[in-house]
Amino acid sequence: MEFIEVENIFDLYPEAIAHPVNCIGLSHDPFTKKIKKVWSDYYRNYARACLRKQLTPYKAYYHSIEALFGTKHIVTLTIRNNWQERLKKESMKEILNALALHCKKENILSIALPEIEGVPISWLKLELENSFQDYPIKIYLFKNI
Repeated sequence: MEFIEVENIFDLYPEAIAHPVNCIGLSHDPFTKKIKKVWSDYYRNYARACLRKQLTPYKAYYHSIEALFGTKHIVTLTIRNNWQERLKKESMKEILNALALHCKKENILSIALPEIEGVPISWLKLELENSFQDYPIKIYLFKNI
């Protein structure tokens, strides 16, 4: 396992991007706004799933992107039920384990993950190491700006 810190994830082409979201579809973070522009079909499906209450908190949902090159997958991580909810360590562990299962199942070898507000980066790295034990993956960490 390898951690690489990058400035702008859109300059790279990891196999997958993890998109931390809430289950109600309201978000004002810059990363979500960029995703909405770059992968509008994915974002439209996410917004519809929120309206239909099809997303369950603390789960990982897999979305394939039909592209000739570049990023092929988006893994939606429902880290909160709504934007007001505080993050819990046990919930984050559950989400990171679900992310690891998705990556192993789809044979994803590189994934980008934004820093999550309220989660210390050292704790996040430790939990990712625990979740991805003995799995050769590159994890690109970037600031959500």
